Amino acid sequence: MRYRIMDLIRQGTSAALLLGGFALGTSSLALAEDGNAPQNGPAFYQPGNARPSDHNEVYRQAGARLNMQRQQHMAQHRFIAMQQGQAPAPPDVPAGEAQAPAPPADNAAAKEGDKPAAPAAAPAEEKKEEPWSIVSLFDDDAGGNWMKDNGYIMGGWLAAGYSNHPDGSFTGNGPFVNQREFASFNLNQGYLFFGKVADGVKNGVDWGFRADINYGVDGNDMQAFGNNPGRWDYLNGWDHGIYEWAMPQLYGEIAMDTVSLKLGHFYTPHGYEVVTTPDNFFFSKQITFYNSEPFTHTGAMANWKAADEISFMAGWVLGWDTGFDQFRNGNMGMFGVTYNPSDKTSLVYTVGFGNFGWRGTGSINSAIVSHKWTDKLQSVHQFDVLQTNNGTDFLTSGIAGDSTGQINYLFYDLSETLRLGLRQEWYKADGASYNTITYGVNIKPTQNLVIRPEMRHNFGNTPAGAPGTITNNINDVFGHNDVFGVDVIVKF
Repeated sequence: MRYRIMDLIRQGTSAALLLGGFALGTSSLALAEDGNAPQNGPAFYQPGNARPSDHNEVYRQAGARLNMQRQQHMAQHRFIAMQQGQAPAPPDVPAGEAQAPAPPADNAAAKEGDKPAAPAAAPAEEKKEEPWSIVSLFDDDAGGNWMKDNGYIMGGWLAAGYSNHPDGSFTGNGPFVNQREFASFNLNQGYLFFGKVADGVKNGVDWGFRADINYGVDGNDMQAFGNNPGRWDYLNGWDHGIYEWAMPQLYGEIAMDTVSLKLGHFYTPHGYEVVTTPDNFFFSKQITFYNSEPFTHTGAMANWKAADEISFMAGWVLGWDTGFDQFRNGNMGMFGVTYNPSDKTSLVYTVGFGNFGWRGTGSINSAIVSHKWTDKLQSVHQFDVLQTNNGTDFLTSGIAGDSTGQINYLFYDLSETLRLGLRQEWYKADGASYNTITYGVNIKPTQNLVIRPEMRHNFGNTPAGAPGTITNNINDVFGHNDVFGVDVIVKF
């Protein structure tokens, strides 16, 4: 019985040695004692302890005895295994070499209590292609860019399109101007801008500026046509037939933390659609935007980002559509608020009031709600009310005195390169209603190229007028007129 116990002890000791452990039983292994070694084991080097120079020989001899006894135990283990009919143990591992453990038979059938495998690393996000711009010319070999690093911006676009009929807004300049811009392929906007962003959040106090210039058939819509003739870019020799030059923005800006102030000539904050065509989904424009909203102002406009979800705007300007000039004592105030209750919903409200200059005295209110219903589906809803003492009638003069505009949009992303859009508009000006339905697609083969085909339907109960009159032209546009349009935008 005593020998059987000793055999079991020897077998257990051999198994421990095979697993690379050096827990040695006192009955089977004794190391040479060393008076200078710690009492709890061999004097292995530890940080902070001095390594005794005379211990090298002690370690060498102890290691030799350990290896010799390990070889004896393995030989005895193989002999016992052969007697019991078991498979022989793996071959000896040379001293100083570790044997890799065998892989588990089935990783999926992990035993209860085993540590779960670490999750696979998430695939790296595919870096989205960035559009090329003029600023890219200033990239250096180290990955920097002098202009970007210092807050400067520069860019532009070429936008050219075709429309088979006038649509009551930018294309054909509506039915109110003798110039004809439809039924031919035209350069709508050859646009260039240069500026510096005033970043008060990053820099504490910062300054900036911006200058924009355009050439194309949209030039007269960007000019300061609310000026006295011959002032700034309005009726001063910048026109060349249906093509015109315009300078719709030239301003300086100063920012301190989350507050900024613009001084000069800039685009209006009112409404959803804008003059710069790449920033709209559709090639054609709303009739509300074209007839009952300002395009530009001259004056001062302050913005304050009070929190991540809310910001405020306030300003004082010299009426509608002015460029460093004042017409009929234009003098109006503006106020606005933008509230984002979530990353899916946005609410914007703006109001302008006072003397609009060439559009009389009154007020304009605009409310916009946008919501992203899914990752692919978004809707936008706009409601505008204009009231003035201008005394004009839209049907006879082409200038609305009072109007209401209600516009709804629906957008759906088919893919990263295809987006569908639908716009419904009801416009009521001076007692008469006009309606449009527009649907189209944005095709984006690259980050710098957009193709926008669309179909627009204008309809309303408008009377026919004498040939050449405004009334007759309005009837031509809104008397059940179908308009096909397409444009191409190249951004740089």
